[in-house]
Amino acid sequence: MTAATLPSKRTASLRMTPGRRVLLAIGVPVILAVILWDGFSLIASFGTATFAVSGTVPVVNGQVTAFYGGANATVNEGAAGGSTAQLTGRVQYSLIKPRFSQESATGGTRLHLACAIPFGTCQLTSDLAVPAGTAVNLSSQGGDMQVSGVTAEATLNSAGGNVTMSGGGSKTTVSTGGGDLTASSLGGTLNFTSGGGDVTGNGLTAPATTISSGGGDVTVVYTKVPDHLAIVSSGGDVTVLLPPGSTRYAVSETASGGDSAVSVPAGGSSHIISVNSGGGDITIAQSS
Repeated sequence: MTAATLPSKRTASLRMTPGRRVLLAIGVPVILAVILWDGFSLIASFGTATFAVSGTVPVVNGQVTAFYGGANATVNEGAAGGSTAQLTGRVQYSLIKPRFSQESATGGTRLHLACAIPFGTCQLTSDLAVPAGTAVNLSSQGGDMQVSGVTAEATLNSAGGNVTMSGGGSKTTVSTGGGDLTASSLGGTLNFTSGGGDVTGNGLTAPATTISSGGGDVTVVYTKVPDHLAIVSSGGDVTVLLPPGSTRYAVSETASGGDSAVSVPAGGSSHIISVNSGGGDITIAQSS
């Protein structure tokens, strides 16, 4: 008996339909681009180098004004006198050396780093020494800013980086679009605005402080009794720690979504504390 022979199955060919042609025409270039991008990025991560930069920023009407782009900036006071602030720094880059320049702009000096490729590392980290007693007005599009020991008025604007301010004794205005704002040992009049990061103040002696937070937590610790403190927070927790003692405060607090706890001497007073939170808890107490 002869076994029956099964008919062989022909492999069905994959028809090239118009839809498949379109898919290949779009998909293949995209996949190749992703592979090339990842390859260049990997090479760029290993092929890094640095070079030093230096320059001066003029003092105009007692103030240094500088626009940093996306650079990280450290600022401190130098020797008294002088008509320029001294700039030093270092650029870290991948593969192709970028071009650093500084140019006079409307109202100040613009520091610019022209990156040669859109991937890898391209970052300026700078130090600016301003003459003692000189006011500063600094703007950054994304880098971190660290300012210490500036005794004259300071105005700092950051589109997204963290801002740290310490050791100032005059009016200080700080605005950050998303990074954290940290202040320590500041006197004078303080005006802080944060679009989303935390606001933290330690060792404050400022008589008047105004803080607006778009969502982060706010924590301020005073070592000297303030005359006026106003805080508005859209969502984070607010903690205020005041110096120990018998000083009475005129306290006004509104916690729209969280809890409120006030444990300082309260009553008719010229020391005014006003806190408004759109969602977080409020704590107003004395330091231990």
